[in-house]
Amino acid sequence: MYDFIVVGAGYAGAVCARMIAEQLNKKVLIVDRRPHIAGNMYDFTDENGLLIHQYGPHISVMNEEKVFDLLSRFTEWIPYHHTVRAEVDGIEIPLPFNLTGIDYLFDVKKALRLKERLIELYGFGANIPILQLLEADDEEIQRLANYIYEKIFLHYTVKMWDLSPLEVDASVTARIPVRLSYDNRHFQHKYQVMPKKGFTCLFENMLNHRNITVQLDIEAKDMIRMDEKHGKIFFYENEFSGGLIYTGALDELFDFQFGELPYRSLEFEFKMWQKDHIQDSSVLNWPDDRPATRRTEMKRLTGQRKDNVTVTITEYPGAFQRGASGYAEPYYPIVNEECQKIYQKYKKKAEKFPQLVPVGRLADYKYYNMEATILRALDVFEHNICKEKA
Repeated sequence: MYDFIVVGAGYAGAVCARMIAEQLNKKVLIVDRRPHIAGNMYDFTDENGLLIHQYGPHISVMNEEKVFDLLSRFTEWIPYHHTVRAEVDGIEIPLPFNLTGIDYLFDVKKALRLKERLIELYGFGANIPILQLLEADDEEIQRLANYIYEKIFLHYTVKMWDLSPLEVDASVTARIPVRLSYDNRHFQHKYQVMPKKGFTCLFENMLNHRNITVQLDIEAKDMIRMDEKHGKIFFYENEFSGGLIYTGALDELFDFQFGELPYRSLEFEFKMWQKDHIQDSSVLNWPDDRPATRRTEMKRLTGQRKDNVTVTITEYPGAFQRGASGYAEPYYPIVNEECQKIYQKYKKKAEKFPQLVPVGRLADYKYYNMEATILRALDVFEHNICKEKA
């Protein structure tokens, strides 16, 4: 019998499973509805020998040493600095928007004047959220802010979230600030690397432990039943006394009793090109009114060298549609007050089950990046799981 059941083999579930198996010496069953581990981080090698990210591009950027040290146990790294460009009025500029972008888009005199005024107001090297820049008192800087808002943020955000930048949570728009420097890297994290053999290999190593059993292509609700009346959990109709680490969506776990939580989803277009490269940056963003948001060239992420062949992934966002043929995966929780009210109802219901530990982007209904997901899993292990077993 298992001491713990972990639902979901992405980062949140895999980290929890490894910590439980290794540090508590407990038996863990980890299950996933998909036919593979690694969740959205899953990658595979195609017929050309190219490493492909099945669910869009994923980057390993970290500031926390404990996250880097943990993952380094399960993979070798290659150095990688992510580059993203946005096409604005037919001109490719670095993203986040920075002083280089001003040089690209405006004549020399105007660019110099804008840069000097920005640095005077905010300081060289500052990262300014677009919503803050829109509130600038300086008339010319406000015009610049409105230009950046429309050309960089407005259409992209509407495509991505079906909301304007003013309607989404400020933490979302703040992820891509206006950067007052010439640093054209997309990220400024301490650690910027990619797993040498891919993310799936990293997960295989993480879950390779004598106390971990993995079962794939299975629905958690086919094996788990929540008895709300008594606050008990049943595993194949036998009462389960161990812990349930759940990384899926809480509304689904509780049969949508308070309605479905909305998510944004993605569809991907994979295309092979008989060229060495198709674009100059890893990712090319289209912050305009075309339906696609961005195109990624995989070779620029993985550092692979293959002549006369390259693969791109173009992303088309849309509303999550449960059970549909398209947009059927919930990728991004919609972070606003209305959705949080619904989520809190499910969270209170989850709290009635002492054995249940929700963790991860779906279970917490938060827009976590990779590092935040891992930190959340480590925190849950230390303060919830270990505490219960102490």
